[in-house]
Order: sequence, then structure tokens, then C-alpha cells
Amino acid sequence: MPPKKKVLDAEKEFAKELKELSKEVRKLKSMEFLQVFKNPWKFMWFSLLKGLMIGLGTVLGASVLVGFFVFALAQISFVPILGDFVEDIISQVQVQQTADPSQENSFVNQYNNTKNNIE
Repeated sequence: MPPKKKVLDAEKEFAKELKELSKEVRKLKSMEFLQVFKNPWKFMWFSLLKGLMIGLGTVLGASVLVGFFVFALAQISFVPILGDFVEDIISQVQVQQTADPSQENSFVNQYNNTKNNIE
């Protein structure tokens, strides 16, 4: 092939790619998702929903992980050395769940009582 023909073929290929690219850009501009960013109210609504979903996912994920952790602790409560430690943790969690929330200093009082019992 002569050099001019190679250049013409390359230019035709470039023009074809450019047309395809411009067609894709036009399709992208017409998408509803990008239209959201042009309207501030839609953008704020979208951001609020996104934040709620992230928060909900975080809470649910943390709950599942804590549940698995507590389940695993309950399964190893019969191990001699770790068992006593795990039973103490479980009893402390149960005490915290049954504590009266109306008492503001219940945790501090419980700490002081435990400290006095140890001494």
C-alpha cells in the first residue's frame, strides 16, 4: 500500500470512531441519571435517598456482624480459659440490657460497686 492510502484509511477509521463516540455522548446526555444533576431539587432528593440507604446498610451490616460475634462467643463458652471470660462478657451484656435507663449514673454506680467488691 502506498503511504497516502494508509493515511486515508487511518483518517476514515478515525472519522468512524469519532462518529460512534459522538453518538454515545448524545445518548449519555439524554440519560435520566445525568438529568438529575442538572436539577438541584432532584439532586438533593437523590442524595438524601443515597444517604439513607448507606446508613441503613451500615446499621444492618453492623448488626449482623455483632450477632455473629455474640453467637461465636456463646459457642466457645465451654472452653476452659476463654469460657469464664466469655461468660463474664455475656453476663455484663445482660446486666446492661436489664439496667433501668431512667437511672443516669447506673453504669457509674455499677462500676463503683464492682470496684468496691474487688477491693
